[in-house]
Amino acid sequence: MRLTRLRAWNFKSFRELDIRLDPLNVVIGANASGKSNFVQLFAFIRDIAESGLENAISIQGGAQYLRNMSCEPDDKLAFELSIEAEVAETPLGRPSRLIRQTYRFSLAVTSGRRVSVAEDQLLVRLDSTFTIKRVGDRYEIEGDSNAFTETLVSSLNSHRRSDAPQPLLIEEAILRSMPPLDGLKLIGVYDIDPKGPKGGVFLGAKTDLESNAENLAIALDKILSDSEHRRKLLNLLKDVLPFAAELETQQMQDSSFFFQMREKFSQALLPAAFLSDGTIDVVALIVILYFERKSLVVMEGPERNLHPSLISRVVEMLKDASRLKQIIVTTHNPEVVRYADPGQLILISRDASGSSHASRPADKAQVQRFLREEIGIQELYVENLLEA
Repeated sequence: MRLTRLRAWNFKSFRELDIRLDPLNVVIGANASGKSNFVQLFAFIRDIAESGLENAISIQGGAQYLRNMSCEPDDKLAFELSIEAEVAETPLGRPSRLIRQTYRFSLAVTSGRRVSVAEDQLLVRLDSTFTIKRVGDRYEIEGDSNAFTETLVSSLNSHRRSDAPQPLLIEEAILRSMPPLDGLKLIGVYDIDPKGPKGGVFLGAKTDLESNAENLAIALDKILSDSEHRRKLLNLLKDVLPFAAELETQQMQDSSFFFQMREKFSQALLPAAFLSDGTIDVVALIVILYFERKSLVVMEGPERNLHPSLISRVVEMLKDASRLKQIIVTTHNPEVVRYADPGQLILISRDASGSSHASRPADKAQVQRFLREEIGIQELYVENLLEA
């Protein structure tokens, strides 16, 4: 799955958001510009697909913290996702290279807290083009209709319960299991805290990496148990940290798990508690980029705690991993901006009214002129000229 375009209205600091998404996207902007709200939008979509709308709203703190503060009472929260995925075979059994969908839904908020679905529709472009649309409390098909689409809508309507709120389409099990909507459950949102992995993790934790990487030892134990994955992990680690020689995990008597690293200068294994924050960050970053089974990875500040000499290699890793999964990272670091391609940058800024906006600086004529004059993109960023 790949998100090709994201639109949102009245979400947190964004009154209106409309941005193209590429395989690799580097999000920049001043403090309090809205970068974290941009990240939270992906977490919100993931949480709906994974846990349902009600839980997703609760995770965000409630509807009152979802809507833009300047909203009028009748203003709706609205979202539009353009998604595509390669499929080997269509539901009708005919081969197809690409399936495209546009999913749009809006939420009405009353009394600041109560939420109801105002719009819910899915446009599908496959062997034919059709839209599944909510009309009242039922779904209908608009456009091309065939046996598959009629069966699909019949199944959706048959599962409707009159005594319960009707779920959004991306909550429906039959659609959640079909590409590309199935990829929305596989959005990973990460903000690595190197202090967490240093303390170890108890048995029973998930093998999928937590958002802060606190269960890194468990994730590593699974990777290191496979000889090919172990070889790949160590090669990637040595490419960024040449002093690294070996990684191991260890289970303690209290059922906690730690990981350890051996440097090439010594035969002793250093427990994670004695490794630098930067080393922990690099290990977690490699796990996220190359071993986590996610279709879209969103990370805040992956270069934090790293020496400037490592930044170019980290950006190369981001570019390499983006061939297999879509990646969005936020940063304040001009070195990341320097090594990223100008077209990969997304600038988040706020206007005089306090609303956040997202744009592609490389699409702006004046920025293109600066680049033609061989002014580095990182210089424009540092001098705050990308908003020109």
